[in-house]
Amino acid sequence: MKKGEEKTIEVTFPEDYGAEHLAGKAATFDVTVKSILDGDKPKLDDEFAKSLGLEGLEQLNDLLKGQIEQEHNGLTRTHMKRKLLDQLAASHDFDVPPSMVEAEFEQIWAQLQHEAGHEEDPAAALAEMEAEKDDYRAIAVRRVRLGLLLSEIGQANGVTVSDQEMNRLIMQAAQQYGPQDRERFVQYVRQDAMAAAQLRAPLYEDKVVDYLFDKAEVTERTVTKEELEAAIEAEDGDLKPHVHGPDCGHDHDEKPKAKKAAPKKKAEAEDAPVADEAPAAEEAAPKKAAPKKAAAKKDVAEDAVATEEAPAADAAPKKKAPAKKAAAKAE
Repeated sequence: MKKGEEKTIEVTFPEDYGAEHLAGKAATFDVTVKSILDGDKPKLDDEFAKSLGLEGLEQLNDLLKGQIEQEHNGLTRTHMKRKLLDQLAASHDFDVPPSMVEAEFEQIWAQLQHEAGHEEDPAAALAEMEAEKDDYRAIAVRRVRLGLLLSEIGQANGVTVSDQEMNRLIMQAAQQYGPQDRERFVQYVRQDAMAAAQLRAPLYEDKVVDYLFDKAEVTERTVTKEELEAAIEAEDGDLKPHVHGPDCGHDHDEKPKAKKAAPKKKAEAEDAPVADEAPAAEEAAPKKAAPKKAAAKKDVAEDAVATEEAPAADAAPKKKAPAKKAAAKAE
């Protein structure tokens, strides 16, 4: 924008916004640019670092390096986990309880409807959803199957979430509420088994995934951040063009072809926990334990699965074998 220019900006407040009367609601801001300031680029030296409260430039460099490494490690894990889930889905096929599939589908559909309501053309977004309804139902089947499979693998190999880890999860989740509501949330989770299971599921899933990574044969290779991000955003999550064939390890029948999400949705997907919308591994539909940041585009929905420390369904998977995965080592 230029000086004197006016513009109306449309936004939607987050569901967990601090002011309850604005949470989740659409709003407009009428903006007028009064003036534009242009500052000088600071010199990167000890004096600049000290102005930020640091000891010197060396400490600033170390902090930035740590942030970059953490970001790359997160991207690498996301890519590895997606490839692992893809191969597990492709190599296991067993019937899953219809009631669980329906509960999972309803959760996906409700999130899609919520997001469609905030699109520029809600009617068109809803029409597109309806056209792809069967695809989303297939995703619900995949997610339930993967949840039961990971649950059984975890139980068979002694994977658990400790009381200390659970307490930490509860305290972290409580921080999204105001001081006056935190204690009520903590009591709610401690008294409601389903709410506790929902909170525990993503951590349990990650621990099972870590167990499989430890058993897998991992090959490291160096890639740029851009290559890694492109691989994650790609439809099949691969680091190079993939030619499908009978022995490629991909599921060509059960998993619907995912469309690329819009940039805004991609950003939301990066912030959302992988198992954010996870249902409990039981017949009953789950209750909501806390506001969720669920990403609803199909490529994200496929990667969000449900795992719990509850017995899996009676149907036994055909085989259990952790896949050989390739890790992308951040450059």
